Amino acid sequence: MSHIMVTAGRPRKSSIDDAILLATAELISERGYARLTVGAIIERAGTNKPAFYRRFQNVAEVVPHVLAYRHGVDTDIDTGSLVDDLIEVQRRQKSLFTDPVVTRGIAGWLAEVEADPELGRPFFEHYLGPRRAYTRVILERAAYRGEITQVGDSAWIADLLTGPLLMRVAFPGMPPIDGALLALTIHSALDSLGYSGDRLPLSSLDRAQERRIAGDSL
Repeated sequence: MSHIMVTAGRPRKSSIDDAILLATAELISERGYARLTVGAIIERAGTNKPAFYRRFQNVAEVVPHVLAYRHGVDTDIDTGSLVDDLIEVQRRQKSLFTDPVVTRGIAGWLAEVEADPELGRPFFEHYLGPRRAYTRVILERAAYRGEITQVGDSAWIADLLTGPLLMRVAFPGMPPIDGALLALTIHSALDSLGYSGDRLPLSSLDRAQERRIAGDSL
């Protein structure tokens, strides 16, 4: 199902939307983002430039829609438990940050956005922004259930959960994203929130952390 925003004007075929998103994902995975062009996308998608530009202003604008198409924006997470919600958030983030679209594309995309920050605006508006906003929804529900006493700084919690995973992807030579890292990020978020409840659902991730620490000490 396409996540492209609907705008007024000539009706669009969702099959073309999907074809463009799939083609973009395939090309980034194969070539990286820096070598991605509109011409390559439309050739792979079997469409044309007018169809592309009715949907997107440029290649950078396709990126948030590709990520939403492949990974959603997490607004369906509601397990009834703060710990389980955060575990699900991090499992999905692991899937996101180990996706070849991200691992092969992040360096080129960041370089382009650094040169022209306006190109990054659709990513923050249509993808990152909704994900960060939903962190507050998760925390508000937890406060309503009495799991935490106050919501606190939800943006900081989002950073605690996402920052370490992003670092593992963005910097060469970093260890892979694994269960041990997910456990550490979730515990850090819970500690920051003053959570004192049951963390038993984290036990399997904690064991991964213990195995990694044991391996590092050998």
